[in-house]
Amino acid sequence: MRYLRFLFVFAALGPRLAGAQGGPPMATDDPGTPGDGHWEINVAGVGTHTPNAWNVDAPDADINYGWGEHIQLNADIPWTYTNAEGGHLRSGLGDSSFGVKWRFLDKNDAHPFSMSIYPRFQTSLSGYSERIGVASRNKAFFFPAEIAAELSGLEIAADLGRHFVQQEADFWSAGIVVGHSCGSDRVECLVEVHREWKRGDPQTLLNFGLRRKLNDSMTVLAALGKEFGARSEDQASALIYLGMQISR
Repeated sequence: MRYLRFLFVFAALGPRLAGAQGGPPMATDDPGTPGDGHWEINVAGVGTHTPNAWNVDAPDADINYGWGEHIQLNADIPWTYTNAEGGHLRSGLGDSSFGVKWRFLDKNDAHPFSMSIYPRFQTSLSGYSERIGVASRNKAFFFPAEIAAELSGLEIAADLGRHFVQQEADFWSAGIVVGHSCGSDRVECLVEVHREWKRGDPQTLLNFGLRRKLNDSMTVLAALGKEFGARSEDQASALIYLGMQISR
């Protein structure tokens, strides 16, 4: 189920709106971390519409903790609803992912960009969810690298990684996201192109996002996207993200 792989790459961004690019509500990530001892929790509803089904995660709890200034610990645990493979609606604990981001290069006068790696492991935590088709029986490991820089007032981030999926063909994915303030330093508009090179079914996601900072600890997150490529039963005709980021 491709929509689960979208959730697999919805990793966290730093708690500041300024300088942010990747991470929720976008699929492409960046090297940002919450900072030492800080929490960042993204609670969202994520919906994917394919030709034959709706798949919705509500809530999707993306929990992040800063262990030092350069390391982020992440757990992403969704409650998933789907009417795929049979038409009737069922729900349960969805595929969950756990990861560690390490930013090994900071932006400074010597180099105008930052870089990180963010290995993540995805698995089902519920045998019941596997039996009803809400979660996958196949475990997966994703190993991406991220880079971010500022160019002419635009915040730009990109990632590239390899997906290793149990009992399925491995594949690459890559994305780039550009962010800029929209009329206020509290509002950030984003546009993203994210590509998966899955064997026999490559797809490209075009995604538009918005972050609206309400105060120092709360930010509204929203995005709307669509996949382009060879038509298939997994192609997303709509990908919708609406949530709240809580930082402390």
